[in-house]
Amino acid sequence: MFLKVAAVTAVIIGALVFEYSFDGLSPIGLLWAVFLVSFAESLAVVGLLIPGVGLLLSLTLVAVSVQISPLHWFVAGTLGAFLGDGVSFWLGQKSGHTIRHWRFFQRHPHWLKNAQQFFYRYGVWSIALGRFIGPIRPVVPLVAGAMKMQPRIFWTANALSAPAWGCVYLLGMYWLGEEFLSVVDGPRLLAILVGASVVAVIVSWLAQRRS
Repeated sequence: MFLKVAAVTAVIIGALVFEYSFDGLSPIGLLWAVFLVSFAESLAVVGLLIPGVGLLLSLTLVAVSVQISPLHWFVAGTLGAFLGDGVSFWLGQKSGHTIRHWRFFQRHPHWLKNAQQFFYRYGVWSIALGRFIGPIRPVVPLVAGAMKMQPRIFWTANALSAPAWGCVYLLGMYWLGEEFLSVVDGPRLLAILVGASVVAVIVSWLAQRRS
């Protein structure tokens, strides 16, 4: 947890320094970036290792500053999340119950166990609800594939829930970014986020020492 918070801090600060120090950012490059981050944070195992929310927040602040269309931002990120869940489901289909023997889940069995319990409890609804729960988000589609959920049911749930996720996360971040950047200049925003990130790292470190 401590390392993940520290990674989020580095990503946010790095993106802000980049945003306010360089001109000529490529809108196409940013759209590819939000697609790839959304894809990666939805991908089995990979999504547990990267600070997805921090990356998306950083990219969205840059996107707002260069006035990328929120519709284009929404479409690129939603498509990435849709395909990421789809690949995870396919991996589950191919691997079946052997996913519990994956080295990652051998080292962190609670992540697989939590996703399995969530899937058993909510069934098809787990595909939609799981998108909004960070620790199980990239694992639920994998479990659904391993449990032989009917592809038609999965892809329907995936297609309906991906835009909902995009509205909440991508458009929500975009709107908040517009509001925030309209009243806070670059250096002040950087100072605020650095301070908040340092506090978050300290709190996370103290919590880790107590546990």
